[in-house]
Amino acid sequence: MADDKEYGGECYWCWWGWPKPILDIYNDCLAKLDGNKGPLHFGPAHIVWEDENWDLVQFCLDHFDEFSFDLTEHELAVVRESLTRLLAVPDEYKSPPDGFDEDKNSPGDFPPPKHWGCSGRMDNRSA
Repeated sequence: MADDKEYGGECYWCWWGWPKPILDIYNDCLAKLDGNKGPLHFGPAHIVWEDENWDLVQFCLDHFDEFSFDLTEHELAVVRESLTRLLAVPDEYKSPPDGFDEDKNSPGDFPPPKHWGCSGRMDNRSA
């Protein structure tokens, strides 16, 4: 596999970043938390936002109250909102492109679908 410079700015999904619809939800909710990542990354949505398990959003909602300790009502409302909004994101944004094999392909072999934007790498998240 080639180094970072070879992939610069290309997709799958701007080289393992988050698709724009997911990144937009994250950044919007992070702003509502005044930049405090803790509630998203270490609260009831930990396995989604910290571990990037987009397929476990419903699980987090189903078990939300079990992991809601030490957060304010406002923080809990924003975290719940983030998960609810993620449910509405089409599955195509939540998984690698069909046929991607990191031993055989470069991320640049898989541009984003034309109907959605590319967000850049995960480190482009706010705050």
